[in-house]
Amino acid sequence: MLSRLYELRDEVETFLQKEKQDKLYKAFREEDFQLSLAYLVDFFEAIKNLNLKLQGRNTNIIAHSDVIRAFPEKIHLWKRKVQVGNFSSFSHLNELLSEKRNIEQYDVTKEVFSHLYSLAEEFMHDFPDVSMENFLWTLVQNPFNTDVELLLESLQEEAIDLKCDSCAKRDFETMKLEEFWVKYLPMYPKVGEEALRVILPFSSTYLCEAGFSALVVLKTKQRNRLDVENDCHPSILEFLI
Repeated sequence: MLSRLYELRDEVETFLQKEKQDKLYKAFREEDFQLSLAYLVDFFEAIKNLNLKLQGRNTNIIAHSDVIRAFPEKIHLWKRKVQVGNFSSFSHLNELLSEKRNIEQYDVTKEVFSHLYSLAEEFMHDFPDVSMENFLWTLVQNPFNTDVELLLESLQEEAIDLKCDSCAKRDFETMKLEEFWVKYLPMYPKVGEEALRVILPFSSTYLCEAGFSALVVLKTKQRNRLDVENDCHPSILEFLI
């Protein structure tokens, strides 16, 4: 919505002027508002991309943790660049500043930096543990490149057996993470059970929302008394396969 508004800002100005909305017209044309709008377009584009990376079927909590851990790093990068007057990470804002060379960049830098600083603080408050090392996660991600002595003692010997299994290593290179651990669960039950506890839980609400969407399609107003259980199962399975 914001990107569309930004693209049509000339048309919006014309509309406000035509409708004699003088107060809104004046506010919309102010440089501070135009700069803020450009920055918000870029900012919400970054948030949208983050959100898209947290959706989808074939994913797990480790992959999502990597995405979340990367975002604060990007914020810190943006802060460092903005501090020296480099707005290249914000394409719309950077383009607008290039067009309006008479604008005092100090105020823009101060506002953007302040917002990014607050965003980083809030993000780390909401996700306080994303940067913590988890040796079990390291095992799940790559059991053949794990320091076994850092694992629980009850898992160490079995983890060594798996680490030295050449057939498992070949399968790991070609199979999906979930499929690999399901296949080797009977052979390495202790390690496999711990691995599946990590990767099987839903790490976002995407699949739940997809299931409700499938239900809404099936159970319309005209079919409100329909028992949709049997029909809903194959529809939901489409999201999982």
